[in-house]
Amino acid sequence: MSRQTTLLTSHKGVDLHAASALLVMKDRLDGGDRLVNLLRCEMHTFWDESVPGGMGKILNTGRFFNPNKHHFGHFVQSEAPGNWFDCHDCRGRSVQKNWLGDLEGTSLEDHAGNSQSLYNVLLGGEIAEGLSACDVISFPLGQSGPVLSGVVWRLLLEGDAATAAEVGENLAVARGRKQGLLINPHMEAWLMAGTENR
Repeated sequence: MSRQTTLLTSHKGVDLHAASALLVMKDRLDGGDRLVNLLRCEMHTFWDESVPGGMGKILNTGRFFNPNKHHFGHFVQSEAPGNWFDCHDCRGRSVQKNWLGDLEGTSLEDHAGNSQSLYNVLLGGEIAEGLSACDVISFPLGQSGPVLSGVVWRLLLEGDAATAAEVGENLAVARGRKQGLLINPHMEAWLMAGTENR
C-alpha cells in the first residue's frame, strides 16, 4: 500500500480553456444544447516517494500551483490499496468512491473542514436545482507514475443524472465530427465520477 496525495487546482478568474470549449460544445456538438456550463480543475497525484519535500514544496515550486491565479485543495489517501485509477480499462468506468481521499489542506479556508464542499467549490460551486453534474477525470493512457497529471471536467447539464452521464460522456469523448471535444480516446483514459440530480 502506498500513500497517495492529490492536488486539485482551479482558476480564480475565468478559465479560458473551459470557456472556449463550452462555446464550441454548445454550438457544434450533438447534445450541446443540454450543456449549461463547463468547469475544470487540473489534477496531480503523487506518491510518497515522489514528494520528498511534502506538499509545501510542491506548492512553492510554481509548476503545479500559482497563488495569484489558482485555488487549491490537497487530498490524501493514507490506506490506499492501489492507485485510485487502477482498472483493467480506464475508459468510461465509474471512479471509486472517495477517489481523492481525505482533505488535508486548501487555500479556501471556509471549506477546510469539508472535502465534498471544497470539491464542488473548485468545480464552480453547488449544483443548481434541476441540473446534473457529469464529472469526467481524464489522464494519459497507460501512465502509472511517479506523478499522474490530468484534468477533472465538470459538465453541468439539464435533466436527470442518468441522461446527464450519457450526454456528458458523448460531449467529452471525441469519437466523431459532432461528438466529443475534451478527450482523445486513443491517447487518454477517463473515469466518470457519480452524477447527482439536485
